[in-house]
Amino acid sequence: MRKAGELIADYLREGKLAANRSEPIGTGGYGVVYASDVPGNVMKQSLQADGLFPGQSTLTDEANLQAVAAEMGIAPRIAGIETFRGGIGNRIEMQDVRPNFELHRTNRQFPSGRDAVRVNQQLGALALRGVDLDDRHTGNVMYHKMTGRPMQLDFGKSRRVEGEDQVAALTNATEAGLAAAGLGDVAEIFSATVYDLLAGGDVAEAMDVAKQGFSRLQKIK
Repeated sequence: MRKAGELIADYLREGKLAANRSEPIGTGGYGVVYASDVPGNVMKQSLQADGLFPGQSTLTDEANLQAVAAEMGIAPRIAGIETFRGGIGNRIEMQDVRPNFELHRTNRQFPSGRDAVRVNQQLGALALRGVDLDDRHTGNVMYHKMTGRPMQLDFGKSRRVEGEDQVAALTNATEAGLAAAGLGDVAEIFSATVYDLLAGGDVAEAMDVAKQGFSRLQKIK
């Protein structure tokens, strides 16, 4: 049996979090983000049962992939994961990056121009770490207020990749980044070359070409 003091503390904490949840920072189709009871952190809470179907990714899976990006300095640091019976209401606690980062737009368009170059440089770096991060609309990326460096938010549509899928993730990020930098013709030739190699079953050679293309993207400032 838990001590009465612990139960009271939990009750008070949940009351505080419920009040914060009633004034969300942001809400999507699958989750809501609100202030944590810990200063400097926010909560992302699932709005549906987590891991309801076999093979479905869970909030824990999402947190693990975000942790990879956080180690690279391109996503908020994970502070903890809380799971509940039946997977209902599972939540991730993470760093609140709003003091130093801001949205550049409030609609759901894809990043463009220099923002797109920088975002895709980060997506390519993630692909090299075996993470494919999708759904990069403007609401899922914040930018450092002084330097413009992107910070990737919402890893709900991320996945582990290897082999052909990893090559494709790296290629797609590189192609989008080169196109955003005004190198559309180069981007098309690069992508076509990689996918021709994949179609021929030469995954290793395709990865080598993909890495060469990404190296060029990384040099763009």
